[in-house]
Amino acid sequence: MLKYFIFFFSILCSQNVIAIDSKIIVKDLERPLLVRFEPETNIMYIVQQTGKIFIKNEATTTLFLDWSEHITIKPMPDERGLLGMAFDPDYNNNGLFYISYVDTENYSVVSRFKVSDNKMKADINSEKKLFYFKQPFNNHNGGHLEFSPIDNYLYISFGDGGKFGDPFNHAQNTGNYFGKILRIDTNSEDGYNIPTDNPFYGSEYEKQEIWAYGLRNPWRFSFDAINGDMFIGDVGQDSWEEINYLKFDSAGLNFGWNIVEGNHCYSDPECDKRMYVDPMFEYPSDAAYWKSIMGIREKNITGCSVTGGYIYRGKKVKSLYGLYIFSDFCSGKIWAFDQNSNQITEITTSLLSSDQHMIASFGEDIYNELYIVDYLGAIYKIQKGK
Repeated sequence: MLKYFIFFFSILCSQNVIAIDSKIIVKDLERPLLVRFEPETNIMYIVQQTGKIFIKNEATTTLFLDWSEHITIKPMPDERGLLGMAFDPDYNNNGLFYISYVDTENYSVVSRFKVSDNKMKADINSEKKLFYFKQPFNNHNGGHLEFSPIDNYLYISFGDGGKFGDPFNHAQNTGNYFGKILRIDTNSEDGYNIPTDNPFYGSEYEKQEIWAYGLRNPWRFSFDAINGDMFIGDVGQDSWEEINYLKFDSAGLNFGWNIVEGNHCYSDPECDKRMYVDPMFEYPSDAAYWKSIMGIREKNITGCSVTGGYIYRGKKVKSLYGLYIFSDFCSGKIWAFDQNSNQITEITTSLLSSDQHMIASFGEDIYNELYIVDYLGAIYKIQKGK
């Protein structure tokens, strides 16, 4: 496995400056976490932590699904609520989509829904639960959903279950869903099938849906649109945030949590790291999460909660092509990482100026153009600068 460790943040020389900026697509939202784009039409859907999904179509915003009565949401933000959404690759024909959320009893749920006869409204009575299990705490829920562009399987992330330090050793235990990336085949009337090439397929003791494990809180992950390689933003504990990398056909990899955090032993300084997969990239977790939630700005910090992004494969910004774009929720900083040269460039000011931002997610439309989801209430589209 290739190793990429960069502990500095380089500034590009003037001749290599990335000429980019962004424009606001919609603002005045309430806790937006994600944007999705309807296959074929490219219509934007905005997922709010509050349990609502809106359709943004030109000058109008329409409520597509209101699931607020079924989720846990608090006045002071935590890591629960409506967390993920993904369209079935054949949505145009079958009208199916998937959401993940934490319900009112603190259960993690992944469900399938169907659009109603009115294409602007989900059928609220069509829910079919695929996963349903109790969360021990109120954080590290994961909850991201992505269909692979190569195999069309649904991949699902769950965190280690919360608190701190993974007290139940969930992430290293392949007998549960915590701290894992799952992989399922949704082409089934009964909900889903387990692909026969999953690493624990046919096992009596391991969860057969598991694709990768040893993760703390893989809040956002994505696929390279060209080759299906996976990039995982795994939120760190005390010291390190990390980006993990899996080639398309890599299965059963163990990223080491809670034995290691990033490329470092976590609790035992003499731990044996050889059996775990090193992160592609790591950076210091040096900000205070509670200050970010309270809106208190800190100086000279890198971040404290990585927001995984996408490899840019669009056509509008050639200078970003092939670079991995990601951010940190606490600092609001955005970076472009070149996997080939191991160079990283901060592009925050180019995109969003120096104002305060809390980047919850990035989004990718059907043309592989990228969007920024600011938890403070706005959606931006990345575009070429003047």
